[in-house]
Order: sequence, then structure tokens, then C-alpha cells
Amino acid sequence: MVYDFLITLKKPDYRFVDQVSQLMYIFAILAFGFFYYHFPKSGIVYLVIIPAILLAWAYTFYRKSKKGVAFYRLGLFAAAAGWLLGPKTNLWMGILYAIAGLLEKQVKFPQEIGFSEAEVSFNTFPRKVLNWTEINNAVIKDGIITIDQKNNQLIQKEIEGYVTKDIENEFNEFCRRCINSSNNNEQS
Repeated sequence: MVYDFLITLKKPDYRFVDQVSQLMYIFAILAFGFFYYHFPKSGIVYLVIIPAILLAWAYTFYRKSKKGVAFYRLGLFAAAAGWLLGPKTNLWMGILYAIAGLLEKQVKFPQEIGFSEAEVSFNTFPRKVLNWTEINNAVIKDGIITIDQKNNQLIQKEIEGYVTKDIENEFNEFCRRCINSSNNNEQS
């Protein structure tokens, strides 16, 4: 769908997500080290997986220092492989680490709200869509977007970057037109 306005929301603090990912790294490294210590001949795969996790961790720190956002999924996928391929196979832990690696990208995806004449769409997982008939008001003021829904829910989010007064006025007028149009269609 093509949106008339695409609003990018301010990035939240991903510190908690990063800490959970790092704890998962530490747990996997300790578990694989324990398995290798007790089963040195059959646990050779752990001698590959542990350095892979550590290299992924170092790369993540490097990338975070350069770009500001860290993605821990490479190490999580390496740990998932360790849980699935090692002599002490644990299917559930492998699946948990693989799911964590897949979901991390979605969690850190820039949050956006798309506004078209047909709907208001949030790029969340799962995708959330509001029809204009469900909205009382939607405005941008002082860098904050506010969406007042008819079910008494209020969404207020800070917008990434600076919004000029002209764009603010144009957006607010667009929303007013869409809400009025949906109300007129509803009454007919």
C-alpha cells in the first residue's frame, strides 16, 4: 500500500533486549564449555561454536560503536547450531535460540505509522491496522503524534526527527479530512 504520510517514531531504548541476548550468549558459552570439559572427544563441535559466538559478540560491539545499533542474531544462530549439532543435543534450546535470533530483527525494526485515505497502519508484529471510522482524532503537535480512538484508547508517541509547522499542518488537515469523510460515509 502507498501511504500519504509515513511517520517514523523515535527509537526506544533496546538495552533490555541487548542484555537478554548477551545473557543468552553467556549461558550458551558456559553450557558448551561444561559439555566440552566433560565430553572432550565427542564435544569437538563446541570448539567451533564457542569461538563463533565470541567472534559474533566482538563484531556486534564493533558494529554498535560504528552504527549505534547492535544485532546479536549471528551469535544466537551459532548457539542454536551448538544446541542442535553438539553431542548433548537439546532441540528446545536450539529452537529457543533460533526464535530469539529471528525475533531480534523484528523487535529492533524502526517503528512506523502509515497514513492513507483508507487506513492507518502500524508496522508492528503482528501488523495493526485502524480504519478511519475507529478514530476520533489524529494530530501531530510539538513532535508528538496522538491518535485518539473511539474505543477510548489513546496512542501517543514521540516522532523521530524534526517536523516543520507546514508538514504538521498538512498532516493534521489530512487526518481531519479522512475522519470527516469516514464519519459522513458512516452516517449515509
